[in-house]
Amino acid sequence: MLPTLARLLLLAPVLWLGACATAPDQRPAMPEDELTRALQGGDCRAAFERMDIGAGTQADRRLGVSQICLQTGDFSRARKASAAFLEDAPGHPDADYAAYLHALAGFGEWARANRVEPEVRIREGRAVAREIANYLRDRPLSEYGDELAPRLVPLREGIASAELALADRARERGDRSQARARAEYVLQYYPRTQAAADAARMMMEMREP
Repeated sequence: MLPTLARLLLLAPVLWLGACATAPDQRPAMPEDELTRALQGGDCRAAFERMDIGAGTQADRRLGVSQICLQTGDFSRARKASAAFLEDAPGHPDADYAAYLHALAGFGEWARANRVEPEVRIREGRAVAREIANYLRDRPLSEYGDELAPRLVPLREGIASAELALADRARERGDRSQARARAEYVLQYYPRTQAAADAARMMMEMREP
């Protein structure tokens, strides 16, 4: 399974994610091969290219790659490696951890891509929020749930903000009906967010003569 060095690396802070992934305990070392060297060197790309080559259990190798790619901020490869793990070994004892890495990497991708079009941000944010919500529902006893649950707060804020951006665009082009509908949507489905407060202000401004 995962090498000791990789477990120690995983305990270092992922600075802008605001938390670190916590690895399962008691993992024996993987075989000393090119993949192990890539993992020890923090080389996500090289590790990803080698995760299905060489000795050792493929599932465990993929898990190690997902972990190191998450640590180095390569969220796309982290998701691909953990997805390959889950597809190959859905009943593996560490499937819970792999699903956690997959969801956390998805959040990382979404949080970093904060300049995409509002429609894309909404669609992708909802997908990540569903994944995290499903994880919390399906794995209520998981030790990783407490690390995933807080991600729902910035997801809600980001989605609501993107919805409000669409409302503002509609108002700018003179479509007050569409702007009002979107602002009301934010108020109804994303209360207690900054976007909801801004939506309420927009509604008041549109009522003014």
